[in-house]
Amino acid sequence: MPAAGETERAPNVGKAVWESAGERAKSEGLPLIWVMSRALTDYAAGTLTLPRTTPGAEAGPRRGRTVFASDTVWTGADKRREKDEVRSMSALCEILLDAYARGAIHPYACMVTTAQRDALQQTTAAPVAA
Repeated sequence: MPAAGETERAPNVGKAVWESAGERAKSEGLPLIWVMSRALTDYAAGTLTLPRTTPGAEAGPRRGRTVFASDTVWTGADKRREKDEVRSMSALCEILLDAYARGAIHPYACMVTTAQRDALQQTTAAPVAA
């Protein structure tokens, strides 16, 4: 279920990458869709460096996977992806999920004041509680 302002997207992601990332998310008690949404949000905001990884043939057959992102996040990630010379949004999503599955990127939450939270909500989508 998308958060307010988010739209369903369907990037093509390899089966093995999706399943590996899903296993890690499950072990951490997080929904994989939330992990993907956070990775895209932070990448679009410039706070997540693109991990240099390229899933190979072992990624398995690719098909559309459900992820949620606001238009602002999706467009921001798409613009940054072009600068980083990643061929498509599907490839970007697969790179981010592969990096997460391998432990190269990590979800991280921190406590903030109400003023900090309100400032963050103006620039990024609010995280969904797991």
